[in-house]
Amino acid sequence: MKLVKNIAILFLFVPLLVIVSCDDGLVEINENPNGIEPSLADPNLLISAVMTGIATSTTSNGYSGDTGAASQFIQKDSWSNNRYDWETGSIWNSNYGLLRTNKVAYERAVELGLPFHEGVTLILKSMLFGSLTDYYGDIPYSQALNGSGDLEGERPAYDTQETVYKSIIADLELASSLLGGSNYEGVIASQDVFYGGDASKWQKLANSLALRYYMRLSEKLPAYAEAGVTSTLAKPLISEIDDELVLSYIGGISEQSWPSSGQFGTASDFYRVKPCTTMTDKLKELEDPRIAVWFAPVAVPTKVVPAAEVPGGGDMAEEDGIRYINAETMAANNIAIYSQDTYAAELEAGNKLVDTSSVYVGLPVAVSAVDPYEYNLNSEGSRGGTNAYVSRMNEVFNQKDDGGNLLKARLFSFAELSFLKAEAAVRGWGSDAEGNYLAGIQASFDVWGVSDDYTAYVANPDVAFNGTLAQIIEQKWIANMFNGNEAYLDWRRTGLPELNAGPFAREDVMPLRFIYPSDEIDNNGANYATGASTLEETAYSSTDPDDSPYSRPWIVQGVSKPW
Repeated sequence: MKLVKNIAILFLFVPLLVIVSCDDGLVEINENPNGIEPSLADPNLLISAVMTGIATSTTSNGYSGDTGAASQFIQKDSWSNNRYDWETGSIWNSNYGLLRTNKVAYERAVELGLPFHEGVTLILKSMLFGSLTDYYGDIPYSQALNGSGDLEGERPAYDTQETVYKSIIADLELASSLLGGSNYEGVIASQDVFYGGDASKWQKLANSLALRYYMRLSEKLPAYAEAGVTSTLAKPLISEIDDELVLSYIGGISEQSWPSSGQFGTASDFYRVKPCTTMTDKLKELEDPRIAVWFAPVAVPTKVVPAAEVPGGGDMAEEDGIRYINAETMAANNIAIYSQDTYAAELEAGNKLVDTSSVYVGLPVAVSAVDPYEYNLNSEGSRGGTNAYVSRMNEVFNQKDDGGNLLKARLFSFAELSFLKAEAAVRGWGSDAEGNYLAGIQASFDVWGVSDDYTAYVANPDVAFNGTLAQIIEQKWIANMFNGNEAYLDWRRTGLPELNAGPFAREDVMPLRFIYPSDEIDNNGANYATGASTLEETAYSSTDPDDSPYSRPWIVQGVSKPW
């Protein structure tokens, strides 16, 4: 798929949004006197803004934001505590803003008789509302995008999470039918920054997203999910890497560059993002070659040695780029060696940790009650992520150019589709679990440029297919690196992989949702109260009102996962 030529549209995201910007919750649509009248807007220009907005938001959250950390792909260093102090998240206002733009595009498509654009806008609508209900629970949906004239000044009511999910699936199925033709008028391919005007790929995406959302309901509504999955598997789906929903970051300006790149902010924007030990430990355990693509070797490795081997004597010294620590004085200095199994207990006992990994050193989850800056006995004099004893992300993510085609917003991959099919087969809802599982691994290896290592990797006894859901989700989790949204939601749905909150997390478990933003509470209080009242209190939410990150939204009420 040739997307690089289209990424220049990314800079249009902010100016186009002024067409339908909003200053009062979800109710009013304002007209910019210096912009385009919505009734005259070209849907091609509008949908490009929505596409780039979705891509930017997804990567920002799933790489260095809340869900990237919750999926334990990364942890933040310096002025971060990684305690899962989840609040409102960042998607409420951005998604509803994009939905307003998308609504204008949809209405213009219907008015102009453009089924291609109608189908595309239904897909974009489903993605945006899907993220909102995934992370908040009940949300304004059916009335959310009405102008104040339509509701005579009333505020939008909240729809139940079940209603939203089923409506999303219905819209995706309608979109698939609209995109099943071969000739469409009014399509400007350069403005379709995802698929260049290819309706067949949009149709595959609509069906693949429906499969994702049916599977999202696998624990809550298994019979409904099974029926939907089995019917959807018979439809055209993403079937190769060329069908993936991705968008390239080409660099050059901030809006076209990888999130947290240090090229357009400060160097610390990049340096503060550290690999998480949950991921680095797993990749090392499996001898996974993707580790070298994603992470940088630690600048100064650490060795614990007998006293006689410490240069110059003493407790600790550095020589020739290696740090040596005296094994004989560690106990007296309350120092312990990092182990995934014991690190939390060591920290809770008041000990400090050293990581003797020779190549890749991650930052453990919630390793500090205040700031992880001093992890691994870091004593450097400045913050900003300048810890030479913990690995950084690979320098490619400190974007200077297109990263050799590695830097993409990965919204729906062929690997994810393959793992969904493998999971369906394991559940008895599909077929060829092993073939789809291996296809998912192969696709991820191809995307990250390590195809030559595939055969040896899948021969590893811990990777060779064993028929379990746990193994499928583990490999899907790895392949979803940089799409923390999906990895986190898989964990919330299945409890897999087994992710621990860490020794200094706010609670003993990870959160289940974002809380509603304060401006929504202020502007739509009565409806908010109704929506929040459907949340179920848990042992970890009692210190909050009903609207807690640890309250159960409908989708995890009455199920045993994730905790």
